[in-house]
Amino acid sequence: MAGSPNAAQQLIKKSKSGICHCPGGQYFARTSNYTAFDSIDACLASGGRHPKRGQGQCSASQRHDSTAGKTQPQSHASRPPSRLYDRDVFGGWADADGDCQNTRHEHLIDLSRAPVRLSKNGCRVIQGQWEDPYTGMTHTHAQGLHIDHLVPLYYAWRRGADRWEPEKQRRFMNDPANLLVVEAFVNQDKGAKGPLAWLPPDAQFHCEYLLRFMRITARYDLHHSPREQAGLEQLTAEKCD
Repeated sequence: MAGSPNAAQQLIKKSKSGICHCPGGQYFARTSNYTAFDSIDACLASGGRHPKRGQGQCSASQRHDSTAGKTQPQSHASRPPSRLYDRDVFGGWADADGDCQNTRHEHLIDLSRAPVRLSKNGCRVIQGQWEDPYTGMTHTHAQGLHIDHLVPLYYAWRRGADRWEPEKQRRFMNDPANLLVVEAFVNQDKGAKGPLAWLPPDAQFHCEYLLRFMRITARYDLHHSPREQAGLEQLTAEKCD
């Protein structure tokens, strides 16, 4: 939705390209078509990202958490993160074997149910056949698909990933066990929410989704608050009964 700059709480502008602009930033004033948030944390939790360095980073005062509005993260860890969220620390999609196909395209190849068609240089996947586990729909064109982190990066950040060594952060970013091929719209709807705030539209995938989510958080020693842990265990028991 487009925001109005006159509203008192609308401090952060998330542009259509997904960049979170703070007051005083290089592009804040000229960003007229945006979604408004009252903290940088809320903007990032919705799937937004920081501007490039030098274009106006948000200050600590713009990180306040408010309970008003639906744009806030749906659940919070038992302790605040040690520093501002910076998605860049996780790195991008890696090309570990140097074959010019990064994690996105190797995952598309691995999960395709039919032989894939590659770009002329062999680096990108163009077509294949994928079933989106979130919706149950089948797709043949890679361009409209996202690679979703089952346990979102920001969710992990608030539960311990902010203190990891860089190697572990990059490994988490590219771990195939934490990656799914899904439609863009459903990935954007999920954002950085955990299972207590969001479950896939296809109810048949709920149990597997929860079990995989819990395995990943345990593997990486991510810390839920006692209330979160109890809620996740209860939800898993209900969905896997």
